[in-house]
Amino acid sequence: MELRDYLAALRRHWVIWVGLTLAGALAGLLAFAFTPKAYAASSTVFTSVSPSIPNSASFVQQRVKSYPDIVTSEAVLAPVREELDLDVPLADLRARVTATNPADTTQLHVTVTGPDASEASAIANAVATRFADVVETLETPSSGDEPVHLTVVDPAVAPTSPVSPVLLHLLALGLVAGLFLGLAAAVVRSRADTTLHTEDDLRRAWGEDDGTTEFLAQPSGRARRSALTGQAAGTLARRLELRAEQRVVRVAVLSPAPSQEHITHAFAAQVADVLGSRGLSATVSESVLGTGGDGGARIRLDVADPLAPLRVWKHVAERHDGVVLVVAAGRVDEQELREVRTVLASAGIAPLVIALLPHGQGRPAADHPDESGAAPVPTPRPDPVAASGRQTALNGSRRG
Repeated sequence: MELRDYLAALRRHWVIWVGLTLAGALAGLLAFAFTPKAYAASSTVFTSVSPSIPNSASFVQQRVKSYPDIVTSEAVLAPVREELDLDVPLADLRARVTATNPADTTQLHVTVTGPDASEASAIANAVATRFADVVETLETPSSGDEPVHLTVVDPAVAPTSPVSPVLLHLLALGLVAGLFLGLAAAVVRSRADTTLHTEDDLRRAWGEDDGTTEFLAQPSGRARRSALTGQAAGTLARRLELRAEQRVVRVAVLSPAPSQEHITHAFAAQVADVLGSRGLSATVSESVLGTGGDGGARIRLDVADPLAPLRVWKHVAERHDGVVLVVAAGRVDEQELREVRTVLASAGIAPLVIALLPHGQGRPAADHPDESGAAPVPTPRPDPVAASGRQTALNGSRRG
């Protein structure tokens, strides 16, 4: 697949990746709602050194680098655990306590996390106080001189907001994960999709022919907005107009998918409307077997059913000037198109035109009267094997 194929797959199956992206965001919100909150409380201990120590500044900075390991030692945490009557194992308490020494400072930050804000601040203060006592004891030589002195300069207070989970982080993680899963699912869905979306899909599914069949598809770029080439109905109307200069033209219009009969009706109505605007009368009939009057119309569009029996298609081969296949993008499977080709070939019919309608085009519009005040054009389900020949006048002569 090329880049444009991937982009087409994402545009075609946008519901999948957009839906999974939103689902990922929702998962992030649920994770935030149900994940236990954790609070962090910190206290700061300042280390000073006795003036009698040579190179006291360098001495204290070297010594303070080893102090973080003492904070989580049993000598500090065991007394704190007993003092606060904590019902947690010593290993669990050690996992909740961290100590850091900012570079080029003699300070030590003692941080305690836990599900309870007040308990976390109480443990942080108790650990800082006990740590100061332990270090002063360890640093005091047998002579009794105290080379260092530790002071809790910034006691911990109970935090008002948790440090985890972070809503923004979980939401972003859910969005990113959902987006990537959605993009992958859209590409996989596109590779497994056997419906027809592009002219290349249409030609590949139709296969080789003798060159008599014309493929009409909406062009890309600026040509898509062109009044000349932007609509398959207008292009087909011009093709039929050329044929109608010499004689009355009768064509059968059908979709390979039986469920898309309303698309076929709407497309035939669009073609007839374009012909009427060009001063050429056309009618839309609900049966390919009808023989009733056409009101003097130069072009007759008979809506056919792909499920009609073979005798109907033999009738079409004898009485009609050709067949037009209407393929709604994303609504017709390639196997349906192949089967219709087989059916038509068995009756000796090669379609004049295969029109690929973009998604959203060809939908039936609300019934409306034409310029001459005639009755609205209905779009009932056709009966291809009925011989009633009932027709619906769509457009009279626009210039009459």
